[in-house]
Amino acid sequence: LYFKGTEGVVELTQWFERMEMVFRISIWLAKNRVKFATRTLLAGALTWWNSHVRIVGNDAAYVMTWIELKKKMADKYCPRNEMKKIKAEFWNLEVQGTDVTRYNQRVQELALLCVRTYPEESDRVERYIGGLPDSIHESV
Repeated sequence: LYFKGTEGVVELTQWFERMEMVFRISIWLAKNRVKFATRTLLAGALTWWNSHVRIVGNDAAYVMTWIELKKKMADKYCPRNEMKKIKAEFWNLEVQGTDVTRYNQRVQELALLCVRTYPEESDRVERYIGGLPDSIHESV
């Protein structure tokens, strides 16, 4: 459940997934998600968050949305070169042959990693449809 900020994109993505699972099964209101999530930060990630709070102030820090926090954390903990490769793969991903199942899985993985580039669900859906074969694309 905790995030230290030492393992890059994979660790951050898994932390996002864990937080969102907690949000789905709990009574946390959207306005309290950032408060809860930042309570699970450890080590360097906690130091980073505390510095942010000192700079912007307590009220401003906790008024941000979960999506805004995810973008801010991705900016901090996802190396540019790694993200560039992931974005390129996501942008160019297409169904290979008839293996839509494998395509679906990889799109989901990459979409989680591309939180900064595709923060909204509608953007991810559009990218997903773009990688489908024309025969399927027209049905969607």
